Amino acid sequence: MPSRSFSFITFAGVLILAIACSGDNPAGPDVSSQLNSSSAPLSSAIKSDIAAAAGNAIARDLETLIANEAAAVGSFAVFAPVASPAFDGETSSSTPPSNPPAEQPNCSAGNQPGVFLCAKEPGPGDHLKCTYSDEKKLFICVKQEEPSSPPSGEPKPPASNPPSGEPQPPAPAPQNPESCSFNAAALIYSCLKSGEGKSVVKSYQFLDASGNPMEKFVKGATESIHYLVKTDGSESKDNYTSVSHSLRDVTVSGFLGPNRVWNGFASSADTNSYKEDLSTRKYTGLSVDTLKAVTFVDERAAHPYPLSGVAIRVVDYVVVSTGKQVETTTVHKRVVVTFNGTADVPISLGDYSCVLHLDTHKVDGCK
Repeated sequence: MPSRSFSFITFAGVLILAIACSGDNPAGPDVSSQLNSSSAPLSSAIKSDIAAAAGNAIARDLETLIANEAAAVGSFAVFAPVASPAFDGETSSSTPPSNPPAEQPNCSAGNQPGVFLCAKEPGPGDHLKCTYSDEKKLFICVKQEEPSSPPSGEPKPPASNPPSGEPQPPAPAPQNPESCSFNAAALIYSCLKSGEGKSVVKSYQFLDASGNPMEKFVKGATESIHYLVKTDGSESKDNYTSVSHSLRDVTVSGFLGPNRVWNGFASSADTNSYKEDLSTRKYTGLSVDTLKAVTFVDERAAHPYPLSGVAIRVVDYVVVSTGKQVETTTVHKRVVVTFNGTADVPISLGDYSCVLHLDTHKVDGCK
């Protein structure tokens, strides 16, 4: 689109270059494994690791996409507009964000402290008062204070609600605020957040049925939202370290109909190290992802998982095992997840298949 900013063009150009250099087109035919090793146990371990890593990434990405959609749409459609809406349920630095409810990946924070947009109603332990919006197809939830328990034997004091006009104490300032801006000429929103080993630059643009950019989301007029995300991060645990760089270019369409359909591409460069017993395996390589018609029902509360569509991850890795077992292995795999409307979906690596559980991110049943 001629109105997109230079950053959109740059991201897309780098993404296309990564796809061209990956050695495989994600939409192309299946490819066989290339394992420069005669060790069957090591080969099986590598396949299991790749399946688990790819499955976890795909499940996590789906939740991020849902949160991005809810934040972008909800910031305009549910509450009064703010100068710069944010991603992943967080708000801009002008409005302190609230932590999302525990164990609720289908919730994202609104642009008011203590307010959340949820695809499924949270449990009672999160102390949220929720109201379902038929128009927005989301639960609008407000954080409730957990009452303190009185001393044993004493009755609980009656709950009291302050007058609606009474000012509330300000929320604490965020440790890592998100800085957002709006390009009025190109009609693009951009946000930057860094901290805790990660830097994320995100941009999005609302589009009408003809593909023309819009200033904001308008129900009945906005057909799709185009997202671009650049992430750089690192993580270190007792037996695991990771350094990653990724680019993502995706579009969600169907806002004029009953379904939401995701399509797009992504690329990443990663270095991961695993310590297991007396051996260490270090993975270094590239991956290319694609989403092909991943379709959600708009009624997300009743149907939280994609009805159909495919997520594909093509990986090119060099694996070096040191310690008890010393080997170098080259891996070229095409990982395919086929959605079926449930939380348990097949994930395949050529002739090697497993089950990905979208609710827990776990991969098992490999054979």
